[in-house]
Amino acid sequence: MATIEQVARRAGVSVATVSRTLNDSPTVRPATAQRVREAIEALGYVPNQPARNLRRNESRVILALAPTFSNPYYSRILTGIGDRAWELEYSVLVCNTLGHTDSERRFLKMLESHQADGAVLLACHWNYSWLARFAERSHVVQCCEYVPDMACPVVAIDNYAATREMVAYLQDLGHTRIAMIGADNQYISSQLRRQGYLDAMAERGLPAREDWYRLADAEYSLASGQAAARTLLSAAPRPTAVFCVSDILALSVISVAQELGLNVPEDLTVTGFDDVDYTTIVHPYLTTIAQPCYEMGRRSVDLLLEGIRNRAPQSVEQAFLPHRLMERESAAPPAEQSSILP
Repeated sequence: MATIEQVARRAGVSVATVSRTLNDSPTVRPATAQRVREAIEALGYVPNQPARNLRRNESRVILALAPTFSNPYYSRILTGIGDRAWELEYSVLVCNTLGHTDSERRFLKMLESHQADGAVLLACHWNYSWLARFAERSHVVQCCEYVPDMACPVVAIDNYAATREMVAYLQDLGHTRIAMIGADNQYISSQLRRQGYLDAMAERGLPAREDWYRLADAEYSLASGQAAARTLLSAAPRPTAVFCVSDILALSVISVAQELGLNVPEDLTVTGFDDVDYTTIVHPYLTTIAQPCYEMGRRSVDLLLEGIRNRAPQSVEQAFLPHRLMERESAAPPAEQSSILP
């Protein structure tokens, strides 16, 4: 096996110049760097990556903390993280936290022991004050969910604006009895979507009745969405449209509506949030808010490595990427225009 000394002799340079070339140092002249790379290729030299990482006090590993792998929303973000890290010659350790704070803390301690260079967190609770300690000492990026006002980079969409846009869309279709299914968790997105719904209803002078608001579980599971839908659709008067904070919950409402003999969208309009792949697998195709999940993952890695490579305190940039309202088959004007009910 070729050694770095043999590469240096063949290229007619010092060992230090070979090392600087391997590290993409700008101090090496292009012609010299080309000569070194040709010697590496000719000799089949393979750098000792673990040793290089040790000298540079880095692992070239980043963590991606997700509460579950089964939700397609997270899988698309993780794909973006993995693809961008690969392009930048980093490895990704995907950590399934199951939404447990203790698990998240345990994984993040890998940053303190230099087993990983940084972390992307996909499911921060809005009240994670303890995260500030890690963000001060290590490189951390919050993706999707975040702690408001924390000095830590954020990649997300404007959940409040997206919700107001969707509710306004339903109102413009003629709906006045608009219900909402949220999720019983501590995510900032859940809070912002709830507030966006309430403000959009108030702006048009429409009621946001308590019996038109139900919570699914923290994981947006299909079963919890179906339970919430059964209660919601038994309300009197029954809502003519349901805004759901995830596509899984929207599909659960459609399944319950069909059980009750209701046609979507003729008898009930249903909308979701996220635009995961299966929103267009069966009819009616789901009207929803599309999040740029893959791009969010890639942008998270860019922000993370910006701080790692510069060996400087990370920025506190908040990158809010654009969303899109995807108008499809599950939304339509109400069958009967009804007066506003108290």
